[in-house]
Amino acid sequence: MIAKSAVSMAARQIPLARMPSAVIRTIPSQALVARRTYATPAGPPPKNFRLKPPTEWDQEKESTFDKVGKYFLMTEMLRGMYVLMEQFFRPP
Repeated sequence: MIAKSAVSMAARQIPLARMPSAVIRTIPSQALVARRTYATPAGPPPKNFRLKPPTEWDQEKESTFDKVGKYFLMTEMLRGMYVLMEQFFRPP
């Protein structure tokens, strides 16, 4: 089967090699342009087929100051909870 396809491909290329250059120039350019074909039988791949590359640390939407602000907000909330529990469980 491989030999048949190789022979048929070679047979298609021989007539082009024998044609004079004037005839080749008259062939429409659209006939010589390769058309794009898809690997899937259903046509182009679905939307979002390829995943986006992961974001780097310098490409994140949230800035460093926003992260630091959230960190200190959480520490202040935990500190306040500690003070509340300390007052709640102190001896009378």
